[in-house]
Amino acid sequence: MDERAVAPVVAAMLLLAALVMFLSVYNAVVVPSFKEQAEVEHLYAVEESFLAFGSDMTTAAALKQDLHLSKRIPLGGGDTIFDPVRSGGSLRFSEDPGGPLASVTVGGTTYYCNLTNFSYTPISNFWRDQGYIWQYGYTNVTGAGGLQTPLDYADMDKVREAAERSGFAGSLIEIEHDGRYDNNDNYNCTDVRIWVVTFEPDKKHYFASGNGVGTLSLNAAVEDIRITPSPNTIEIAVNTGLPVPLNTSLWAKCNETFHAMNETYANVENCTFSPKEDLVTLTFTDSEHVPERVTLRLVRVVVSAR
Repeated sequence: MDERAVAPVVAAMLLLAALVMFLSVYNAVVVPSFKEQAEVEHLYAVEESFLAFGSDMTTAAALKQDLHLSKRIPLGGGDTIFDPVRSGGSLRFSEDPGGPLASVTVGGTTYYCNLTNFSYTPISNFWRDQGYIWQYGYTNVTGAGGLQTPLDYADMDKVREAAERSGFAGSLIEIEHDGRYDNNDNYNCTDVRIWVVTFEPDKKHYFASGNGVGTLSLNAAVEDIRITPSPNTIEIAVNTGLPVPLNTSLWAKCNETFHAMNETYANVENCTFSPKEDLVTLTFTDSEHVPERVTLRLVRVVVSAR
């Protein structure tokens, strides 16, 4: 038997074994680390888009005009040159389970100031199951088991402190008024304009899922509602049951405005309030001394995910 052919065969087998071991280590260690890094970058892009669209929501409430805003969000990530497989994700809008933030009753009809939240949930993530949810004007980072923690604040106590002076909540209802002197030199309220901002998910496009690029959109439209005949009373109630006290700044603002009207105009009989119920009511003198015009401007902000 010629043993000279054995050495090349053994050498080839050793090289093959080394190559297999290298590829195994590469696939077990290097490729996952690359995919984790790519997934981290993907989640960072989701976070930036979430914060930007949350800012768009507060902008729509502040401007109170017809407008359209949108943000693109990468639903999936983690793909690399050596492994193009991508994770996925889903976007969802939903109504706030705590109910409306406030209601305005004028002319026998009640108009609600509704809130909404939107969330991103990862699917088959290559790093960790980190998602995001925007609610009550701030963003939470979400994790497995339903855990949540604020993104921009140290803890929920800081979130509540910020909510008590929230400009977002205070912008959801605005009250404008004008007056003039009558023949008896009484300064009466003649024109009341009430802005009510309400958010609602698009019933057909409130959910999107996949591993491509999703889009969060909002469409704000202003509807002028002339209240006829002019009512004797205007009532605003603020929800005290929300987990974040957005009602504090909104209640204080509406209460302050109504009391200023009570002190300014002769045809405003009284302004009653109940801090326990967060209810404030403005009453005009009688049916002959109501404002000439009362207009409710409903700013309807419809949000969607595609």
